[in-house]
Amino acid sequence: MKYLRLALCGLILLTASFAWAGRILPRDVQIVVLKNAEGQQVVLGTAKKAWLRTLSLGLINGNKTFQLSRAVRVHDANNRFITYNNLSRFKNSPIAVRFDRMNQIQEIWVLTDEEQNDLIRPNNPQVE
Repeated sequence: MKYLRLALCGLILLTASFAWAGRILPRDVQIVVLKNAEGQQVVLGTAKKAWLRTLSLGLINGNKTFQLSRAVRVHDANNRFITYNNLSRFKNSPIAVRFDRMNQIQEIWVLTDEEQNDLIRPNNPQVE
């Protein structure tokens, strides 16, 4: 009976460890800041300091509006799927986006604090 309990506890710990695995973002994502989200359109800005905005004293913000794909998938910081109607909750948050062939947003990830520190760097691709 004692060995059966140990085996059961070991099995539970082994299967629970898969839930601790972090998410892996694809290589073709672009790191941006979600400025606004209304319906099927989102406004994205750069995640790093834009030199054009600095030179124009904030008059030119460099934001661009993009259309969401009909089959868009949105992942929150806990890697759960949420509907695109809830994107307005993440206003001014860094996100990772992936575009399809028609330049529509196919997939969105809301970044965690650790991912922000790792991904927001000058050499990463960003929407500009």
